[in-house]
Amino acid sequence: MKTPSKFPSNAYFGAALLVVFFLLTHFQVHAQVSSAPKDSVLVLKKEKATYVHFPIYIDASIEMTGPFWIGANANAGVYLNRKHAIGVSIFTGGPSSLGDSYNMTCLGLQYSYNIILKHSLKDILYYKLEAGKVIHYLWTADAISVVSQQFDLKHSQPYYARVTAGLRIEYFNVYVALGSTGNLKTNYVLETGYTGTNSYNFTHFTFGGGLTLPMHKSKKTSASK
Repeated sequence: MKTPSKFPSNAYFGAALLVVFFLLTHFQVHAQVSSAPKDSVLVLKKEKATYVHFPIYIDASIEMTGPFWIGANANAGVYLNRKHAIGVSIFTGGPSSLGDSYNMTCLGLQYSYNIILKHSLKDILYYKLEAGKVIHYLWTADAISVVSQQFDLKHSQPYYARVTAGLRIEYFNVYVALGSTGNLKTNYVLETGYTGTNSYNFTHFTFGGGLTLPMHKSKKTSASK
């Protein structure tokens, strides 16, 4: 009678050892991963600059063309968004040459289109359209003495229009402007008692510069990535 082979028993025993080894290895690796400290996860942070958008702008500037035209300009308005703005403007000035001096004061509305340079809001190239009314006009002369004069609104064309191209850099503003008015007329009385009229229309090309309240301020914040 033959003795039964022991191979199946050895095979079952080896398989059982493999299963136990797999289970021990699996639970050991899982325990090590689960117990890993949370601070071992790397979090990358970088600092970046953001910009706060002011809804208003204010400009105050002086402009001239050589010795013949000197004026002052003040603007205030609101930004509809980063590119478009509307506001009001007060302008005063005029030419002075050959003994005659002219001065006018204008009040108008303006539309500004802004181009953001370098995507930073720090530098703004802008184009501005401005139109309004001449509310005050005076003529003086060195050779004669004008006692009184009155702006003749009935027979004048007291409108004005200007086109401006400029650059706002931080708190400064530089620009060039081309402007024109309708015919302006005054009735005057001289010291001698003579009465007369004076009429003039302005066309000017000027350079200006001044201070500005910019539409931005920068602050640094941290962002996670």
